[in-house]
Amino acid sequence: MFFNLHTHRPTLAPGTVEIESVYFGQDKIPVSPRRSVGLHPWYLQEVNWNAGEQWLREQASLPEVLAIGEAGLDKVTATPWELQVRAFQMCSDMAEAFVKPLVIHCVRAFGEILTFKKQWKPAQPWIFHGFDKSAETAGTLLNAGCRLSFGATLFHDNSHAAEALRQTPSDRFLLETDVSDFSIRQVYERAAEVRNIPLADLEQLVEANFRALFG
Repeated sequence: MFFNLHTHRPTLAPGTVEIESVYFGQDKIPVSPRRSVGLHPWYLQEVNWNAGEQWLREQASLPEVLAIGEAGLDKVTATPWELQVRAFQMCSDMAEAFVKPLVIHCVRAFGEILTFKKQWKPAQPWIFHGFDKSAETAGTLLNAGCRLSFGATLFHDNSHAAEALRQTPSDRFLLETDVSDFSIRQVYERAAEVRNIPLADLEQLVEANFRALFG
């Protein structure tokens, strides 16, 4: 069984459990029976905040919604910073209210996100999806109690993500496909190679980590 924490392209393939990422205002109709829902920092400029909050609250209450997000901060997008922070806090609050993990999108804002984590003191797990930074950054996030999810960047030459995955404790990581063309099985195979363990052992690790978060 393969567990895909975060995908925008669910395959509904046999033997896979996929969490489809859905953001407020998207046109595409979700197809996976398991979802995460959030206010994505790329798509906040035209947000009606009352409608966005109502949608997020209604979606978060559904049993098929396993997590909140993706949500977070991005220093590359054109979205004004104050809008990003507002949306991020709304998603964090919703994760707390509905007792569901928060899946985080982060671009060049790890320090700021950890500062907010200290301020807000969330009880729910924070998972940085698509992690592709150094082992040092990974260590900082792990020391702050966060989890990491790895995907397509494991295939890059001299991958920072691969080195980070090697050093991540076995109970603190998940795997994903996001928007990549790689299958979740390919990601698993690459992760098993990176960690130098049999694929079957990796499957057991990820399943245990997934079930610890989502039951």
